[in-house]
Amino acid sequence: MKKILVTLLAALFVHVSMAQVVTTDPEEIDPTASVKIIVNLNAMDGSIEHVQNLQSDAAAGLDIYFWTWLPKEHGPSHPLVNGTGGAPWKNSNDLLRMTLESPGVYSFTMVPVDFYEVDPADVYERDIHFLVKPKDGGGFGDPDRKSDDLKVEVSPPVTQRKPVFGFPTFVQQDDIFIITYDNKREEIVGMQNANAGDVYLFSTATLADSSQVTVTNYFAVGSNPDLEMDYLGNGLFQKIVVPFEFFGLTPGQQISSMRFIPLLKDVSARAAEELTQVVDCP
Repeated sequence: MKKILVTLLAALFVHVSMAQVVTTDPEEIDPTASVKIIVNLNAMDGSIEHVQNLQSDAAAGLDIYFWTWLPKEHGPSHPLVNGTGGAPWKNSNDLLRMTLESPGVYSFTMVPVDFYEVDPADVYERDIHFLVKPKDGGGFGDPDRKSDDLKVEVSPPVTQRKPVFGFPTFVQQDDIFIITYDNKREEIVGMQNANAGDVYLFSTATLADSSQVTVTNYFAVGSNPDLEMDYLGNGLFQKIVVPFEFFGLTPGQQISSMRFIPLLKDVSARAAEELTQVVDCP
């Protein structure tokens, strides 16, 4: 949502109330900058008992609170813990009280990396998961009083991704790791307009003892079918690996970094960009 003057909020929410439960200001979220998360209780399904209870509490003038667990949930001793005391669900943290914007519409403003104490990559990978509730969310024999689970998706700008990129940003050697190559953005003429079966992946790992492991010699990469990148269409190629298995390691060996270079099968051209990925120790 574009920048909105406070005086225009009520009119805007009348327009979106039947369509959107969660919106943000701004719409494109930078995890290192302030974002207002706006929740419209009027757009929720009031036929669900716990939602109806929440809506009734809001209509009665009770404060509504933000309760979140991803990208990270704070522990009991943290100032921003969701709830306090022996029954935290029944005693939301006053620091997480939401702002009433208009009848049934509440907001909570944060800088995601500061609020969750995580890196931007964690926010991009896990998004923001939360629900809203009155201070006493029910439970313990009382009817629940809360929204359904809600989510704000946080996507990295396309411009941040290079033609060759990996996911997730933080990976251990036993994790699934995805290498994606966008051939549409290729600068090397001889590498452009690649088709299915054309692109293979030269892959090498540097271990903790500084030794290196190469899956297949650079000039023989095209002869190893395990190194072919799958064609997804629209110029995108992808390879999914579990590093420990992919590099044929033995127990006790630890990867410190990996290097991946997309090549043509006949090794007549290679991508202008390559991917170097640091591997986290367990």
